[in-house]
Amino acid sequence: MTTDTTAGSRAHKAPADSRVTLAHIMSEHDTNLYGTIHGGVVMKLIDDAAAASAGRHADGPAVTVSVDRMTFLAPARAGDLLTVHALLERAGRTSMTVAVRVTAERWNATTTPATDVATARLTFVAVDAEGRPRPVPGLLEAEAEAEA
Repeated sequence: MTTDTTAGSRAHKAPADSRVTLAHIMSEHDTNLYGTIHGGVVMKLIDDAAAASAGRHADGPAVTVSVDRMTFLAPARAGDLLTVHALLERAGRTSMTVAVRVTAERWNATTTPATDVATARLTFVAVDAEGRPRPVPGLLEAEAEAEA
């Protein structure tokens, strides 16, 4: 569903239009020396989901400008199903901020609720075919607050 309204010369979209959910089963190849999932593996999944969210909002390519915040809350282990939830929370003229939440479902505890593994906030810039910044739609504020 795409919500598209016009305010001046720039269309606006709802935060829900940018929602992305990725899921990945962790394996032994993803572990570090401590037997938990390597932070870099989690960071890649976060960047992938956030980039997809920003690209959806921008209707095209968007590149990572910064990782504004990354917080690891609990370890993940081989066999866990990691789910990465990304949603646009701010749109500037060419830049966008995406909030990300990562949860883990433990492979051996099917009745246990998902564990919060990490949260992050990243900034992206939409780019054209030459790699130059390009304008993005605005974000519908009323719905942005309701999504939070």
